Amino acid sequence: MDHETWLEHHDRMIADHEMRGDRDMAELRESQAKTERVLHRAIRLAVVDARRERERNREFDNLHLESREQMKELQQLLKAFLERGGNGKH
Repeated sequence: MDHETWLEHHDRMIADHEMRGDRDMAELRESQAKTERVLHRAIRLAVVDARRERERNREFDNLHLESREQMKELQQLLKAFLERGGNGKH
């Protein structure tokens, strides 16, 4: 193989290597973009879920508070009922 042929062969090998590198880089960028989209969606859904959970907890706390207040009222009514004798006769 003469020097000129060797240089042409070498240039083709370098060009082929660069083309494969460009293709690999494009695939890597595409994969990274997909991963970023999935991650962004997962974070967004986690934030939405956390907000919903806080709202559910707030509603539960309010319900629990209302239930405790109702329980106190019932206890007071029962206490008053029992103090009267409990059978409606005074």
